[in-house]
Amino acid sequence: MTSPRPRYFTDLSTLKKSWEEVTEAHWRKYPNPFSNHVLSEDVLDRYVKDGKLYTVRLIVKKQRIPDRLKIWVPSKYKACYVKETSVMDPDLQECTITSENLNGRSISTVIETLRYRGVKMCETIMERKTKFTAMFGRIQEAVYNKYVKNVDTTDKGMQCVLGLLEECQRQGITAALPNS
Repeated sequence: MTSPRPRYFTDLSTLKKSWEEVTEAHWRKYPNPFSNHVLSEDVLDRYVKDGKLYTVRLIVKKQRIPDRLKIWVPSKYKACYVKETSVMDPDLQECTITSENLNGRSISTVIETLRYRGVKMCETIMERKTKFTAMFGRIQEAVYNKYVKNVDTTDKGMQCVLGLLEECQRQGITAALPNS
């Protein structure tokens, strides 16, 4: 039996915030009221090279497996470990973030790439491209559908953090949100 062909999700949206505000919100997006499944985040590596900031983070999330798929997933996968690699280029006002699951890859792999590009003083384009692969078509379809269903919640979390940062700035508060 062969694995199904990869499936893709793409999305493009405009955030009415500066590139600086959006990238700061990305680093501070956990916790937020829409991310209670995120257990922890840790910076594993961070360095500057050629004027670009490179970062690798480990994000640990609660594994939310649909009931009909639990038969395929070993019980040891109670948490999902996600490696997030980013490159931030302040000169070009671009930030590219790639996230991929580290465990359960023999069952399903999800690789998401977010690209934030500053286009105007108070406008940032967010481009999302996600690739899904799985050992069986039914698993791939379930993972894809769950992801698409959660995109709105993910975006609400980002909007929430952007709003909190704006409110903190308005009140002159500089250390109100957790920092990665």
